[in-house]
Amino acid sequence: MTISRHAILLKAGITVSFLSLMVFAIFARGILPVYSDLIGKAAQRSGGFAVGFLPPPAPYASFAGMGVAVLFAFVSQVLLFYFFEKTQAIEVRLLGAFLFSFTFEILRITVPLKTVMLLSGYIPAITSRLMVFGRFYGLFALFAAGLCVSGLKARREETIIFPMAMAAVLFALRMPVDSFNYDTSFYPVTGFSYTFGIMNTVIIMLSILCFVSGAYTRGSREYYFIALGVLAAAMGRRLLLTADTWVTLVSGAVLLFFGTWYTGVQFRRMYLWV
Repeated sequence: MTISRHAILLKAGITVSFLSLMVFAIFARGILPVYSDLIGKAAQRSGGFAVGFLPPPAPYASFAGMGVAVLFAFVSQVLLFYFFEKTQAIEVRLLGAFLFSFTFEILRITVPLKTVMLLSGYIPAITSRLMVFGRFYGLFALFAAGLCVSGLKARREETIIFPMAMAAVLFALRMPVDSFNYDTSFYPVTGFSYTFGIMNTVIIMLSILCFVSGAYTRGSREYYFIALGVLAAAMGRRLLLTADTWVTLVSGAVLLFFGTWYTGVQFRRMYLWV
């Protein structure tokens, strides 16, 4: 991929993330009053870590978590563009796809908007599938970046990106989704959540192992540090996206921001001007 096309893709991601941030800012004041009531009507608790040891869901934690996710998508992509505009490494673009996936979290605003604006039932049905796609898209992008680091060679980037996107589409279409019920993070209730939770963990661990193996195959210890950053970012992502308490929200945001920053620093040392 040429540098100009690389820059265009990054700018497109930044633009979409900025528009999502504006949507959040525009509707924030109108939907905030209904959050407390909607949390009480949630069909189930959000599937975060150690749910049984956490306090009850806070009324506005999921609202803040959605805003943090969208803000993170925008800020991180701006920084990625600023520091990696001149690189052609596919791993950097896959990292950008992972960061862009947080933009899909703005779709969680559909639940309160449906209450405030009496939206059609077709809209939650569509946005629920898009949310599932966004989460798997980010997960697969991280895994694909690890595969590239560990030695996967592709003559064209489309041979990696297209199957990754199609796999996310397949999961979004085939996963049982109850778009009319939601958990305390305002994510739609999905079937086989325990199975897919284990699968998410396995994919994250395989991604980290790929980065570790890249340190061996490429003879560079920086990949060990990248693996640590990816681990922190993945844990923070899980906490932030399932946050329904202030404890999980703050912990997830700190881990996500730190892990992404640390990974970016290591990538910059190795991939700048590549």
